[in-house]
Amino acid sequence: MTTDQKPVVVLIPGMGNNARLWSAQVDELSDDYEVIVGDYAGAESIVEMADRVLLQVPEGFFSLVGFSLGGYIAMNIFGHARERIDRLAFISSSPYADSEQAIQQREFLIGKALQDYDAVLEDIGNFVVFRGGPHAEHTWEILTIMGQELGVEEFCRQQRATMMRLDCRKQLDSIHCPVRVLCGQEDPVTPVSGNRFIADNIRGASLQVLEDSGHLLPLERPAEVNGFLRDWLQLAVR
Repeated sequence: MTTDQKPVVVLIPGMGNNARLWSAQVDELSDDYEVIVGDYAGAESIVEMADRVLLQVPEGFFSLVGFSLGGYIAMNIFGHARERIDRLAFISSSPYADSEQAIQQREFLIGKALQDYDAVLEDIGNFVVFRGGPHAEHTWEILTIMGQELGVEEFCRQQRATMMRLDCRKQLDSIHCPVRVLCGQEDPVTPVSGNRFIADNIRGASLQVLEDSGHLLPLERPAEVNGFLRDWLQLAVR
C-alpha cells in the first residue's frame, strides 16, 4: 500500500442482507478507509461465496468483517488468503454447522418461500428483529427491503448453502491475526454462546456483548458497531 492509498476494509453481510446492512458503517469509515461490501448473490455454496467476495478485493492487505453468515464466509476467505488479512472481526456469528433440526427448518422455509415469500419475510422479521431496541422499526423496514431486493431465488440459494456449511471450530486455533467478536445479549439466531466459543478459541481474541440487543447489530446498534470497528481497526497487526 502506498502512502496515498487508504487501508481496505471488507464488510460481508449475512443471509438475506445486502449493502444496506452496512450503510451506517460505510458512512462512518469511508473517509479513512476503502470500504468494500462483499456481494455474493448467485453463489451456491460458502466456498463460492468466499471466492466471489475475494475477487472484489484489490490486491494487498485488508481487514475483514463477517456478519452472521458472513462470518462463515470470512473464515473461508481466511483459509485461502490468510497472508493478506490484517485483522478479523465477527459480528453475530457462530462456528457451528447446522443441526438436523435446523436443516429441516430451512427446508420448510424454502418450501414456504416458494409459495408465499412475503409471509416468510414477515416471519423472519418477527423472529430476528429485537423489538426492545431503539431502532426496531427501522431495522424491520430495512430487513424487509433487503429481502425483497434479493428475491426468493436468492433466499433459497442462501438457505441451501447455509445447510451445507462446515463446522468451523477446528479452524479457529489457526487464526493468528488480531480478532474481535461482537454480539447481542438477546440474539435468537447466533446466541452469545457461539460467539463466546469463537473468542475463547482464537488466541488473543475478545468478546463484547451488547445488552438489550438482538441479531442485526449493524442496524439495531449502528453507533456501537461503528465504535467497535473503530477500536478494532486500531489494533496492531501481529
